Amino acid sequence: MTYAIALFPTGASKRPSFPSLADPALDGSLSSALIGVARRLYAMRKVRDEMLGEALFSEPAWNILLDLFISDHEGSRLSVSAVCIGARAPSATALRYLTMLQDADLVERTRDERDARRSHVRLTVLGKRRMSSLLGRMIE
Repeated sequence: MTYAIALFPTGASKRPSFPSLADPALDGSLSSALIGVARRLYAMRKVRDEMLGEALFSEPAWNILLDLFISDHEGSRLSVSAVCIGARAPSATALRYLTMLQDADLVERTRDERDARRSHVRLTVLGKRRMSSLLGRMIE
């Protein structure tokens, strides 16, 4: 079975021009608003799963992107195992989605400098821009 993540949204004729969090010109209040939206979405997903059952809703890629977006803002690094836990899916499923996100150039893995057995995951510049743009649309 082949999986694909669209690199460009279909049906979107005009994309908003929200800056990425990596942009030094990003207004502090906009940055805070984007992170606030990401945190609320991530928290509500957990509540939704607890109240309605997680078997009904499974979106590991979205959970991974939200978790990485928040951790980037906090300046923390997430290991692959932490990303799998944050995906709230079985490890094999989370790893499959992590690979798809890498193939779409939204996330990247880097080796831990102190422990070669560990890898860390972070959003790419493209991933930050896309998440900022998407979360920005939720603020509009």
